[in-house]
Amino acid sequence: MSQNDIRALVLITGSKEPMNPRTLQAELGLRRETVSRLITHLVEVGLAERRGREFVLAGTHPAEAFKRLYFSHRASPLHKILSLRRVELLARLDRTPRSLEALARETGIPGDTLYGYLKGFLWVGIVSRSRQGKAYLFSFNYIVWPELKDFVTLLQEYQVLRLVPREALLIKSYGTSVLFKSLRSQDATFTSFSAYEDYGIELFLRDNYYTLPKRELSIQEVFIHSLDSAGEFSQKLFCVLFYLKNRDKLEAIDHPMKKNLKAVLQGERIKDYPTLVDIEDRTDLYDIQF
Repeated sequence: MSQNDIRALVLITGSKEPMNPRTLQAELGLRRETVSRLITHLVEVGLAERRGREFVLAGTHPAEAFKRLYFSHRASPLHKILSLRRVELLARLDRTPRSLEALARETGIPGDTLYGYLKGFLWVGIVSRSRQGKAYLFSFNYIVWPELKDFVTLLQEYQVLRLVPREALLIKSYGTSVLFKSLRSQDATFTSFSAYEDYGIELFLRDNYYTLPKRELSIQEVFIHSLDSAGEFSQKLFCVLFYLKNRDKLEAIDHPMKKNLKAVLQGERIKDYPTLVDIEDRTDLYDIQF
């Protein structure tokens, strides 16, 4: 979002009455066309809503979170804190201290720009800085700015959830991406069981499994998506087979279901999970050494 987006949102949030475009134009000192674009953008991202010719703060979770942020830090320069790519950086920052280089890799924000953002965050106490050898490490200050983290998290989740097609079923939101299934073909990236064919396990399924935004997935992401999709017995069997066929690449995966998968492979019987006999019946079909 731009600084003007945030300035407009601050004015809308602080107003006791619905805001009209002329008032906003006078307060911001901007042209009518610019104000119209600001309003449209804020409506699109779920932070404002129209009421006839006027507009108010939306009733969405991110809008309510911004309201809490505004009243907790009314004197802070929110238009500077949240503009440009700072929201991406704030989404990545947490209690784990990270170096400038690590944050640059995770966000894709150029180092010089990132340093400027962090310097501004330090000034208002959003981040804490520690030192490890010659490197400075940065972590989010939850004590002073919990409302800011809530807003950034809910805003990103809201944007991601809007990606899910209306006729699809959401399986899981990961904060910056979503996993869903659909009977219809979708303009999205195949994942979970729908991507198993790329790794030597062809399945004939009714549902298609997708993720958005569209991107190239690693085998580890495909496996995690399938674990998160596996509610039925047959789906858990597919996960076991995929793990066996690609064990060397999936051994480091940390997921709650993986413990059960490894247990059944040791001969343990777990309710709603396949047995060794079930697994052995399918290994030859997919040329899996077991």
